[in-house]
Amino acid sequence: MQKTKLLLGVIIVLTITFLGFQIFGLQDAGNLVRPLLLPLLTILYCISNKCKKSYFFYFLILYSISEFSGVFFPLAENSILIDNILYYGGNLLYIAAYCCLSVGILKTMNLHSIFNRFPFHIIILIALDIYSIILVTDTAYQSDFLYGIIDYLIELLYNTSIMFLLTVALINYISRDSKKAMNLLLGAICIVFSEVIQVAYFYVSEKNILSIVYSILLVFAFCFFYIQSSMSYMKAKKYEVLEKLKA
Repeated sequence: MQKTKLLLGVIIVLTITFLGFQIFGLQDAGNLVRPLLLPLLTILYCISNKCKKSYFFYFLILYSISEFSGVFFPLAENSILIDNILYYGGNLLYIAAYCCLSVGILKTMNLHSIFNRFPFHIIILIALDIYSIILVTDTAYQSDFLYGIIDYLIELLYNTSIMFLLTVALINYISRDSKKAMNLLLGAICIVFSEVIQVAYFYVSEKNILSIVYSILLVFAFCFFYIQSSMSYMKAKKYEVLEKLKA
């Protein structure tokens, strides 16, 4: 218990420090703190006796590895190879992490029942997803930072993974009466808006306010994700049983 409280305190202090650096425009200092946050949160998850075989745990592990690789960014300034490894490897890890979280949510859902209950909702969401993915990907690709078909595909896959997570979390929420589903949805919304603002910051305008907002949203996203990890769908299951009895 003491170790858990101490580690939680360290994470909170580092998070506030990171956001402080972002607010005052100290990006280089913030980049030194950020790689530590997710690995420490993953350690906290482990020592809190949480399930270590869940898709959420895999999500944390993959995301943490990608985040921690940020400590090697200074080396990328003098090496194209290291820069490519960090960019492509890091983005593939993020994509895999988001996919793990999406699969973890899907495994708890009765997909056949959901498709029967919300066919039009799903069609509309898929259409909005496709539009959003193409819009954001083209915005990033039209900048001077991305080159060639590989960069485009990586950006496309990345945007597809986060929009798929949002869609799954939204359908999960509207099909359940559960605080866990609500926290997953709030986390997914924060992730998506954080990523959209990050695209604007990296590829459109390097205004510091954009950096601050996407950092705050990212912090909130993981707060919601971590909170839901200690919840269950028990209430939702009871609700679903009642619905079947009524039918």
